Amino acid sequence: MSASADRGLENRLTGPIDGVLHLLDRQLIDSQGRLLGKVDDVELTPTYVLDDGDENADRLAITGILTGPAALLDRFGGKLGKILVERWGQNRVSEPHRTRPWRIDIDDVERLDSALHLSVQRDGVLRRDRDALRLGRLTGMGVLDPAGEQIGRVLDARFEPDGGRLVLCSLIVGHGRPGSLLGYDRRSDQGPLLVRAVVRWMHRHTVIVAAEDAEIDWPTATVRLRSRPTERPDHAFG
Repeated sequence: MSASADRGLENRLTGPIDGVLHLLDRQLIDSQGRLLGKVDDVELTPTYVLDDGDENADRLAITGILTGPAALLDRFGGKLGKILVERWGQNRVSEPHRTRPWRIDIDDVERLDSALHLSVQRDGVLRRDRDALRLGRLTGMGVLDPAGEQIGRVLDARFEPDGGRLVLCSLIVGHGRPGSLLGYDRRSDQGPLLVRAVVRWMHRHTVIVAAEDAEIDWPTATVRLRSRPTERPDHAFG
């Protein structure tokens, strides 16, 4: 990612962001201002893979942006998501790897405002997705406390800049669907007071879990906590 602060433009990538709230479904715009599609999912890679096997660096980092129906349909999750992606692939069997979405390397992303802007032209920038972890599969996972009791699901994943990467720092866990907080947990002045009160009541059990306290089991779509979470986003609801 290249900084755009020198041009005086907003760039949310320079601070903490929530993957669902700030990335998913945003328009993709190339360096010439042309539309490329939208963000349908986000590729995640363990940092030990990026750091030559350093087992002490095991946080997830954003490494790519995924776009296209194959990425969007996969976000339905479970058997339904697999069936939808398979049927999409059967629509045009002559096109290889159709069940894999298009991928944009995160190094080709310049800034994030109301859209995601690329530092390159759209021609030739898309590559077929490699088999990797995805934000859309992390959100919605059931979350178990140390006693094995489910306390909710992953509603969003918060990332922060670290060493030139956006790495997972915490999970937002509660009831409802991913993205249902609508950003009301981040700003005390977000939206009308009445709507803020309703969202706060609906998410009264929401907690924030530090990434190092969460063990993500991708095969079973489950997150197991090493300690019971205590931090809540109440300070932001106002």
